Amino acid sequence: MSDFDRAAFDAALRTRRLGRSLLVRDQAGSTNDLAWEALAQGLPDGATVVAEAQSQGRGREGRRWHMAPGKGLALSVLLHQGCDRRSFGVISLVAGLALARALEPLGLRADLKWPNDLLVRGRKLSGILAESRRLPGARNPDSTIEAAVIGVGVNVGERPEDFPEAIRERSTSLAIEGCDTTREAVAAGFLNALEPLWYELQEGSREAVLEAWRARAGFWGQPVVVRTAGGELSGIARDLNPEGALVLRLESGIEIPVFAGDLELPSLEAS
Repeated sequence: MSDFDRAAFDAALRTRRLGRSLLVRDQAGSTNDLAWEALAQGLPDGATVVAEAQSQGRGREGRRWHMAPGKGLALSVLLHQGCDRRSFGVISLVAGLALARALEPLGLRADLKWPNDLLVRGRKLSGILAESRRLPGARNPDSTIEAAVIGVGVNVGERPEDFPEAIRERSTSLAIEGCDTTREAVAAGFLNALEPLWYELQEGSREAVLEAWRARAGFWGQPVVVRTAGGELSGIARDLNPEGALVLRLESGIEIPVFAGDLELPSLEAS
């Protein structure tokens, strides 16, 4: 039986849609996969899945996401109303911003790392994986997405010994950072912060959302390395473009948008 307290979650939830339909599982391959199954079963927009443990939790590029059962939060939320295809590139950014805002009442200031990580003291606290699928027979396939699933993994109650040795020095948790909270409070707080940002995005306020994200990132003007499918890029992190791509100034002075890749911050890698 799951230890996730539905009553505590419901008491903290302030949303209209997100999280109002909640599925809790002791074990899952991936909460994102469960969210897609929920869509096939006709669950409503905003349906949310939480799992105590994941056997196939994944991050970007198919990487594994480690979570200590019963200590970390694995949550996925299904969105299938108003998913504009042009906004998909910024969905991960919106989710990261929402989580950062949700952690503020705990006294924790998290830095955003493009495109999908939250860092505290240079250590990874959370990762986000957004996926999309298109509706069969959508009326306007050039501008609509069937649905999006936002998956969030947050280290909540882990202690250093809960992390594999290979990532121990690069990982942290809310407990390690001195935050006395619960997974239920973090889950509800995230959805409470995500819903208004999602509405802003639907209403065309993308630039305001991106500007808020920019203000949470501390690597602007710094030399960075981005590992992409096409190779490694080095340059100065300049900005986000309207599609959520990282604008990188190369040594030649040319500025290019990078739409996908792994960002390395030399100042953090050396620490």
